[in-house]
Amino acid sequence: MARLVRIWIPIHLVLLVIGWILLFRGSDLSLDAVAALWLFFPVGVLGAIIANATGTGGGVVFVPVFAALQDGAIMIAPEFRRLAELGPKESVAVSFAIQCFGMSVGTLTWAWAIFVKDSLPWKEKVPGTTLQGVVFAPLALGIPVLLFTQIFIVRAVDGASLIAWFKVASLALGVFLLVFTWVQRRQPASERRLHLTRFDLYMLLILGAAGGFVTALFSVGIGEFMAIYLLLRKYPTRIAIAAAVWVSVICVITGIWFNIWAGFLRPEVALIAIPGAMLGGFIARIIAGWLGPLWLKTLAALWITLSAVYLLVT
Repeated sequence: MARLVRIWIPIHLVLLVIGWILLFRGSDLSLDAVAALWLFFPVGVLGAIIANATGTGGGVVFVPVFAALQDGAIMIAPEFRRLAELGPKESVAVSFAIQCFGMSVGTLTWAWAIFVKDSLPWKEKVPGTTLQGVVFAPLALGIPVLLFTQIFIVRAVDGASLIAWFKVASLALGVFLLVFTWVQRRQPASERRLHLTRFDLYMLLILGAAGGFVTALFSVGIGEFMAIYLLLRKYPTRIAIAAAVWVSVICVITGIWFNIWAGFLRPEVALIAIPGAMLGGFIARIIAGWLGPLWLKTLAALWITLSAVYLLVT
């Protein structure tokens, strides 16, 4: 596996560069626009750090920021507002695009750490069959449900309703993650689960289907469901987060094509945020190790909760 990861990393990075160039060719981005919309670079960094260090999709950062921009809470020069103002479906599409790049780098970073550097403590090492199960079980139903939801439901959903449901879902996720983080803050090595049970396999199939549906609507969902479930079941924290990141990036790369085809993707904001997201994806695992899982998940939960409250009150 280490050899495969070494070969795939440069290929994946080249594909990301090609993808960014193709987005740029179809955009109206200029140096003046970059100067006016620079704020989205640090937004990309923050979203990718939270996404890749906790398994929570970056959409929990991007969508609230886009909504604040739409409401006038973030000031942009009038001549560039047309590039930056995004409707609900456009916000989700841009979030998909940013995560394709930021979570790709996070995916490669986690794969390098686990398979090449072999950095997991021996008490957290799971069998290959467990790792395969926690990744492929959610995808088995998650991808088909994601595509079905995009094709038959997303186009018909009212944008205002989409944001309303996002507010409720974000608030519930943030509160649950905050409470869960502190209730489960100590995980003795003797209680860690290293082998995937049949029950867990079935639950991951169900969560994959539910997560695929939610991800199609909001650009986040499947990774959150996975990470929280695996941590509740006392699987090693790093395995839970890495698997959630891997599954999430496959889902957003699959889902971005519908958003391009449907005309929802506005590339200018994405192009500025993507380099920040790639930087955030690279340093996320380092920050996760520095802060530790407890405070990292606490800060992520506080961001999700407070941004959801902001969206609700505004």
